[in-house]
Amino acid sequence: MAQIKLKWNKEEFDITIEEGSTVEVFKTQVWTLTQVPMDRQKFLGFPGGMLKDTDDLMAKVAKLKPGAKVQLMGTPEGKELKAPEEKVVFEEDLSPEEKAKILKEKKVEIPPAGIKNLGNTCYMNATLQCLNRVGDLREALNHYQPPGTEVRDIDSVLTAQLRSVNTQLTSTTDSIVPMQFVMALRQRFPRFAEMQNGAPMQQDADECLRGLLTTLSGTLKGSSESTNRIDELFGYKIKSTLRCLECDEEAPQETEEMSRVLLCHLGTQTDPVSHITQGVQLSLKEHIEKQSPVLGRNAQYEKSSSIASLPPFLVVQFARFGYKGANEWAGTSASKVKLTRKCAFTHTFDIFDCTSDDVKKRLSVGRVKKKEQEDKELERQKAALDKGSSAKEDVEMKPAEDSEMQPVGLEELDTGYYQLIGIVSHKGRTADGGHYVGWTLHKKADGKDLKDDKWVLFDDDDVTFVNWKDMTGLSTDLCGGKADTQIAYINIYQRITVLADPGQALGSDAGEKADSGYSAKDVTMEGQ
Repeated sequence: MAQIKLKWNKEEFDITIEEGSTVEVFKTQVWTLTQVPMDRQKFLGFPGGMLKDTDDLMAKVAKLKPGAKVQLMGTPEGKELKAPEEKVVFEEDLSPEEKAKILKEKKVEIPPAGIKNLGNTCYMNATLQCLNRVGDLREALNHYQPPGTEVRDIDSVLTAQLRSVNTQLTSTTDSIVPMQFVMALRQRFPRFAEMQNGAPMQQDADECLRGLLTTLSGTLKGSSESTNRIDELFGYKIKSTLRCLECDEEAPQETEEMSRVLLCHLGTQTDPVSHITQGVQLSLKEHIEKQSPVLGRNAQYEKSSSIASLPPFLVVQFARFGYKGANEWAGTSASKVKLTRKCAFTHTFDIFDCTSDDVKKRLSVGRVKKKEQEDKELERQKAALDKGSSAKEDVEMKPAEDSEMQPVGLEELDTGYYQLIGIVSHKGRTADGGHYVGWTLHKKADGKDLKDDKWVLFDDDDVTFVNWKDMTGLSTDLCGGKADTQIAYINIYQRITVLADPGQALGSDAGEKADSGYSAKDVTMEGQ
């Protein structure tokens, strides 16, 4: 182990060089501290001239005189010199970001930007594209300000790089190459840097998602000092009751904990799960064996759980991967196998049956209001047809957050319904291989110009538009059932709520109080 004093501009850093470190590792350390990309780093002060990528770093360090300083030359990200504005710009001179801006102003619909595969990074690409669909998370990242270099750690570096990736994805139409993000991700989670046969190994998209959410929970501050933005967006409470099945005298134990990912079990071969609601309910009940303080021995317990709060965004992970033990007779080793059985889901998810009794009571009010709004909308459309009118402003209901003016004094009510906005799917028979892609909702069907929900398929840097019916059809069915096709692994949903007048009785006619009544607050369906 050795110490190097690095001078850069007016700052100095003490860098620890581990035994056996390479020039690439050294440059990664320097990039973490200074944000100077590796390809821009030039070092002066090493014996033998400027440091090269092929040099023996430890030999160079050993020849440094005590107290000697190494000078770094290089411009950090975001500080590059920018070319002056041109009065006349030809199309071939436009950058991808400028082309995207012009096309957006002209309302030309083009696929969003893809992400280059940097060596089995499809798991990461699919996860990033789906997270980028969460508008509130994009906004939180845009407002993130990394700490100074003296207190900067790898979590803040990874967050800053994710902010950069999201900015690129929303400002260009060309595929991006997130090399700096990949390096930060692998430094934060060394597992993602594992190699096999000279190439990076395939990784688990769920582990990538959970790792990113954990990192961001420590860097993105919430609305108060005691919260973080990730738990505000994805966190929900699970209320559990642990009951001993062998001793009625033992009092049940009740606990409450926070979670960010809801599991959907797929059942067994003899008792398979056929629908996502059934699978989630199955995951909320489990049998465990533990020491009973009353019986003085191990006993069987049943743990029953329910969802005690609803997050704005709900992440559901299908338990598609499991471990298969080694078989000496067959000559197979232990491996992580994939369950391909079908588990149906639609573009909406009703979580009502999985919630606690208190939440059910609250949801019942919002569900009644939602039904009233839908009935009222049907009456408006019928009246418009009877009059021969097709005036859009008389018939179409707008999402509450898209309205220019909203009535004041209204209460936002949960309904228990969630809109599917993102899917990470996997193709292949094992978790250690195969291929991941991402799917995000682009536009909701309006029944007129758009007959079916329009989605975006992100296959690394190959991005195309697809319809919902093609995602759950014969050739491709994300619900599962076919081993060698894409199958949904992670679903991301957005909460659907309604706005209601707190003083209005359930079932009352709000037709004469349209401005102070309630309107559907659905998810925003604009493009990426």
